[in-house]
Amino acid sequence: MRCPFLREAQVKFCKSSAYKKMILRTAANANGEKCSSPAYVTCPDAKTLHEEQPSQSHCPFLHESLVQYCSAASVTKYIPYSESLLSRCGNESHLHCELYLAMAEPEVRDTSAVSLAGKGPQEVAMDEWVEGIRVPLELGYTGNHMWLETNKDGVCHVGVDAFLTRMIAGVDKLSFLTAKGVQRPTAVLTVNGVDLHMVFPYYMHVTGTNNYLRANPEKLVADPYGPGWLFEGIEPNAAISGAEIGARAGLVRGKAAVEWMKKEVDRASEFVHEHIAQSQPEDQRLVMDGGIFNGELIHHLNREEVLNLFNQFFSPYASWRRWW
Repeated sequence: MRCPFLREAQVKFCKSSAYKKMILRTAANANGEKCSSPAYVTCPDAKTLHEEQPSQSHCPFLHESLVQYCSAASVTKYIPYSESLLSRCGNESHLHCELYLAMAEPEVRDTSAVSLAGKGPQEVAMDEWVEGIRVPLELGYTGNHMWLETNKDGVCHVGVDAFLTRMIAGVDKLSFLTAKGVQRPTAVLTVNGVDLHMVFPYYMHVTGTNNYLRANPEKLVADPYGPGWLFEGIEPNAAISGAEIGARAGLVRGKAAVEWMKKEVDRASEFVHEHIAQSQPEDQRLVMDGGIFNGELIHHLNREEVLNLFNQFFSPYASWRRWW
């Protein structure tokens, strides 16, 4: 399914001009145009490169091309049709486009800071919430709090879940360690001066990364299931990945994911009480007694405590433990 805002058009431009300006071809601008008639010889550029007498019915430097563009964008940018395969607009990847989400489902963007790409209000209402943490039911989750979405066209997206974003509440810097190819997608989140390596524990054929997050890492926290996705790709063929498990194997989904998230929230709260509260002065321990862990938890910890917390919940080895 292609983006509903994707449009196609015929444009023309001069190949001899120092500045390539694409002009939309319409019936209105065809009349009186020198380039598509023998009158092109009066053009200064044509005079310097060709004889005065016209040898054809139109300028040899006149070039026409089929292009695509986004009708929702404030500034129109024409993309050659030959490069359309490189665009996310022609497949379901457009469901993670921030502009598409803002234009197609503005009510969803206003009512939830962690909207799921391409979902309408009724579908959003069907998702589960665990202590304020959203759990989209159709996604697959790994034990180290990453998610996988597989579209109908076979394109996969990988990101981190709202449990992680609630704990960090902000990212200083984001780097991608994984280039294209069949491998485990890996990104580094720098939080409070500590580098956290987020590794999707199963192999997939990575075809792209969300480089927009490198300049705007706050989107990762603001909308982890939408524009905050990390990797794009397809599941590798079994012959390519050998004995490795496919990307969808070993993931928890649906109601099972909700129950798992409840256990993770309880486990995180217990971790705070057992491993962190005990290290605080005695007169401050009662402040941390009861309830669930607070947002921005990582920002209240020292480096050793952050690494301990990461090892317990977000290390790739966490996904290789048993779920229950």
